[in-house]
Amino acid sequence: MAKGHRRLTIELLWWLNIDDWRKTLKTPVFFLSDFGYLDTYVAQMKAVVLSFSGYDTPLVDLTHMVEPGNILQAAYHLRSSISNLPEGSVILAVVDPGVGSSRLGLAAFWEGRFIVAPDNGLISLLPQPVKTWILPQSQVNSSSTFHGRDVFANCAARLAVNPGWVSFLPELKAPVKLNGFHPALKEDYFTAVILHIDNFGNCILAISFKEFCQYTNVTLVTSNGDVAVTPVNSYYQSPSLDSMLSLSGSQGFTELALNGRSAAEKLLVSPGDRLTLKAKRI
Repeated sequence: MAKGHRRLTIELLWWLNIDDWRKTLKTPVFFLSDFGYLDTYVAQMKAVVLSFSGYDTPLVDLTHMVEPGNILQAAYHLRSSISNLPEGSVILAVVDPGVGSSRLGLAAFWEGRFIVAPDNGLISLLPQPVKTWILPQSQVNSSSTFHGRDVFANCAARLAVNPGWVSFLPELKAPVKLNGFHPALKEDYFTAVILHIDNFGNCILAISFKEFCQYTNVTLVTSNGDVAVTPVNSYYQSPSLDSMLSLSGSQGFTELALNGRSAAEKLLVSPGDRLTLKAKRI
């Protein structure tokens, strides 16, 4: 490109109204599921979306590696990701162990983003307020075991094309909420559920760092003996490779971590486990 043309291009970009430019773009659809990558289930859902909303619709995978049927872990991924997505986005979240049963499907609206999901507690970690509607039932000849493709993908595509479609849906006044994952805060101990274990082996807990810091002298109770927890503020490195660290993670929850090693492997824990930590409340 000649220098003059390059300069003209830069000047045009400088004066371009970015908001007007964004209005010309298709609404992105984000995908979250427990389908993994071995089968073609994810591609089939994407094909339905593209067929309805257009082949230039941006499709983005959040993750498809949620443990099969682990609704709480899926709720964590939704909660940790949604605020980073552009306003107007549609999230198709399918972790649906009750597929084919009487459970409802829902559309939810949270701070400018839409979620399409089964009504099974998947939106439980989203801060209020959350508006919810009941999705249409599956159509004749649709699969009773793949609502992600035959019900939810179509609804997600409709919302991407026309967000006002929800005005034709009945309100869902009491969506299903998950129970049993909240921390128990006592005077000399507290408990917290593991929401997720990331690729580094860090254990992400269903407790805010503010709540965690209400305690001092924290010791994790394990089957192999107590493990002292060293609080840090912003980094994973520590003087000792064997020190179990607690820190405020990037996803908005407290993390337990080891420097350069997997905390989960050391503790022999899995997502959904409830940890007990002895401590003194400040």
